[in-house]
Amino acid sequence: MTRDDERARKRTATNRVSRVRAILRRWDPIAVAPGELAPCDEYDGYAPRIVSMVVQGCPMERLRMHLEVIRVGMVGVEPNPDRNREIAGEVIEAIGPNKIRGSQTEARSASDPLAEDTF
Repeated sequence: MTRDDERARKRTATNRVSRVRAILRRWDPIAVAPGELAPCDEYDGYAPRIVSMVVQGCPMERLRMHLEVIRVGMVGVEPNPDRNREIAGEVIEAIGPNKIRGSQTEARSASDPLAEDTF
């Protein structure tokens, strides 16, 4: 892998994590309005794992369940499967394996479509 490939890979990963962070701030399961009533990074720690799941081909229902585990098991609020499904769909639409590809990554072999996306 060339230095340019490494930079493109890092740029792609950073872009994906940033997009997921923005979506998680809108998700806001504890209604703290990140950046207003709580630190703006309130949910940022969940983003890298979510990105990794999606680029590895995680189906929407599995991502919805992951969000439910965060909501109920980690954050400690009531389940909201409909909202979690909506957010899971947004995440997959925003960063799915065919999203946010730069010219360097588009040239990669189709036989290894996720190689540049894993953490």
